[in-house]
Amino acid sequence: MIAAALVGLTLAVGVPAHPLGNFTVNQYAGLQVSTVGVDIDHVVDMAELPAFQVRDAVTASPETWASTACTTVASASSVSVGGAAVPVAVTRSSVAFQPGQGGLATLRLECGLRAAATISGETEVTYRLSAYDDRIGWREVDAIGSGTTLVSSTVPAQSVSARLTAYPTDQALDVRTARLVVRPGGPVAGPAGVGGAAATRGVDQLTAAFTSFVGRPDLTLGLGLIAILLALVLGGAHAFAPGHGKTVLAAYLVSERGSLRHALVVAGTVTATHTAGVLVLGVVLTTSLTFAPDQLYAWLGVLSGLLLAGVGAAMLRRARRTASLAADHHHHHHDHPHDHDHDHSHNHGDGHHHHHHHHGPLRLRSLVTMGFAGGLAPSPSAVVVLLGAVALGRTWFGVLLVLGYGIGMAAALMLIGVALARWRGVLERKVAGRTGSWLRRAVPVATAALVLFVGLGLAARSVTGII
Repeated sequence: MIAAALVGLTLAVGVPAHPLGNFTVNQYAGLQVSTVGVDIDHVVDMAELPAFQVRDAVTASPETWASTACTTVASASSVSVGGAAVPVAVTRSSVAFQPGQGGLATLRLECGLRAAATISGETEVTYRLSAYDDRIGWREVDAIGSGTTLVSSTVPAQSVSARLTAYPTDQALDVRTARLVVRPGGPVAGPAGVGGAAATRGVDQLTAAFTSFVGRPDLTLGLGLIAILLALVLGGAHAFAPGHGKTVLAAYLVSERGSLRHALVVAGTVTATHTAGVLVLGVVLTTSLTFAPDQLYAWLGVLSGLLLAGVGAAMLRRARRTASLAADHHHHHHDHPHDHDHDHSHNHGDGHHHHHHHHGPLRLRSLVTMGFAGGLAPSPSAVVVLLGAVALGRTWFGVLLVLGYGIGMAAALMLIGVALARWRGVLERKVAGRTGSWLRRAVPVATAALVLFVGLGLAARSVTGII
């Protein structure tokens, strides 16, 4: 089992899963064009978190829920034949839950839709899918003729994902429209919407192992401890994954001569923020049906980016001031034993002031801001674990795992920060003279610029998720 966890770890670090895999609402539309209209086989595959949100409503009355959901899908599907819009009606609807991660279920909704229209000569048929438009997910359209021939088509004839039952791991589709030119005559196709087993969404092995623990009926103390250990490892792996400005955080600690205590402040803030974020998101998802987490993630990304950019700008200002004072204060290059942690707000008289500025104390505010920005976007796998535990009546265990995840992340961050700070000290002792003093001035400016640009980049990338 531990070997499996280690194999999982290498996979988790090597191949990150879709960052919002557990939040997705995935859709497939298979069009079948005959001389009397267009039949649409529409499948919706909701990942764990959206499925969790509608769980109670579906369980209360599956048929009612499915027919209502399919009516919504029908009204969000537009078909035009020969340039004229054709109304879309529901012919069949069904819904089923399938086992997902962390003891949570995924949901599969199948709708048969029909747009009646006579096709007697060569005609253009267009289709547009706009159901669940605000949700992130795989969207796929394919089309075939039945008793008609497709002269041209902008979509394939066969489903790449086998009707959302086997997603290819190497691509993400987002196709919402089809434009076909059809003419009567051709072989008749079989009924639409047959086949398809349970779906497997791209998830790294370690996360899968982590989430499977929560659902175990025989949760012994030993298994519980292994799960918590796994949570620590997973959190640590998460710290090395790209994103969240964690690398930036390490750069910050290096540039500002961070000590172990500074690393602790950042790591603690990251853990606290991340854990709180997961718990809050868990509560919101449990109580609200309409809440779309993808939007929230986009906003958190923007906020996180702007916070980092702010810290970067402050670092740049400080690096420039330090450079101008460096000429007078050569003797302060070594670390001081006494505490500089809380001089971010007050001055200690003039003589003292200069030396403080040169030493470039790590401002507590900057450290906390960094940690906050780093933990702001809660990991979807941690949210799934928490909700899975809640659904099984093991809330405390879920909270423990999420906490373990955060602590693992923090420990890895501390290691990175401290190792880099050490390395910097060694480098500075080796490089003396003019190169040394140039290096000492350049490093803080370079890292400040890096923090600023990464922050702005993160914010800009996240804005696209909101628009």
